Amino acid sequence: MSERQTRSGRHLQPSRNKKLDKLLNVLIGVVVVLIIITATYVFKWQDDADQAVKDEPVQEEQSGDDEKEVEKEPTDEEKEDLAVEEDKPSEEESEPETSQEEQGTAEESASDNPIVEKVITNKNWQPTPTTQTGQHVSSYDDTSVDWAEKVATVSTVTGIDQSNMIIWRMQNNGGPNSSIATVSTNDKSQMYRVSMEWVDNEGWKPVKLEQLNTLEGAY
Repeated sequence: MSERQTRSGRHLQPSRNKKLDKLLNVLIGVVVVLIIITATYVFKWQDDADQAVKDEPVQEEQSGDDEKEVEKEPTDEEKEDLAVEEDKPSEEESEPETSQEEQGTAEESASDNPIVEKVITNKNWQPTPTTQTGQHVSSYDDTSVDWAEKVATVSTVTGIDQSNMIIWRMQNNGGPNSSIATVSTNDKSQMYRVSMEWVDNEGWKPVKLEQLNTLEGAY
């Protein structure tokens, strides 16, 4: 090997080393930049996640406040209804207690008579107020006051309106101050026999109500 070749080889070796060093420096620089970018992205992502966690309760609270603000206000009509409900007395206040004697105690019993479904009595039945004065005389003239008061008594105790009542028979029931009437509704769906007695200066008072199964043999 000549001296020129030896010098040339020595000259090329440092040049190659410089190129490798430059390439390494470039690669190192690229890696560092990538590391910085990656770290920045990770930190930013972490900050966003933390901020999202912090913001969740705030959003819930705001949502709750919005719901409170959106609560429906009652209309004027609803306010009036509420006022009426508040002013309305309770059932206990509006309905005073009534004693059993005031209410009346109806007693039901069976009968040996096959045409009688049941017998009803009530010690609190009251006489039908009379307009008659002086000595009472029982009358079965359908134009008389006494007859009209008998019919009114029957209507009251049976609950049948006079306009819906057929009087099948009204007769003496064993004495001048005792009478009995057999009646029904116009359609015969309700049939009764009413016994009543005269109370001086007061009027005719029902003493027994018989609910009938049939009108045959009832009078």
